[in-house]
Amino acid sequence: MNSISDPRYLTHCHASHSTSVTIHGVLRLALIALAVVITVLIGLSFLPENSSTNPDTTIHLQEARLSLYPEADPDAIWHFDVAKVDYQPESREADLYEVTNGARMLGEEVDFTLVADKINIDQQDNLHGDTIFVQLVKEGDWNLDMYAHKNRQVLIDQNRGKFEVPLLLYRGSGIEESRAENVRMNFDLTEFESGGPDTENYDRFIDEVPQ
Repeated sequence: MNSISDPRYLTHCHASHSTSVTIHGVLRLALIALAVVITVLIGLSFLPENSSTNPDTTIHLQEARLSLYPEADPDAIWHFDVAKVDYQPESREADLYEVTNGARMLGEEVDFTLVADKINIDQQDNLHGDTIFVQLVKEGDWNLDMYAHKNRQVLIDQNRGKFEVPLLLYRGSGIEESRAENVRMNFDLTEFESGGPDTENYDRFIDEVPQ
């Protein structure tokens, strides 16, 4: 079974079949693997010296639960249930596909949840994506639908504790679905900036909605 040997991550994979193997079976598999390695090395020794191979070092995981421990935010732990993970050991980046049950945890409390079709986690533990849906739990049940816009992706910045959102549709705490572009806000919404040239922004309060 593949695993990610990066202290920032903890993975749990759902086995598709029984994983019970006897000691003798493990030894036999190890000997077979050793024989395969020796055969491959012998084959490589006959290759021309100027030839080179670039083996794919990507680690692929299926149906996994991934836990992220951001170095810049040691009080938080992120959890993701994903259909697939592609992890690049050299760049220390991970691509998460079909993210469900995503959550940022502070101790035993859920700060917010998220879902997304695809998220990239970079070397600094920042999250990037074209579409990320966030629900703030601790801050009054806000729903934040974050979209890429004008060739810019959504960014969740771990170091600054901020969302950077090219296009945001949001609702909650007396506000119907509203729109903001070029948004910069921290995780608890105590800081919120948006707008700029050629942007469309509006708030739609519940008492303004026709009954």
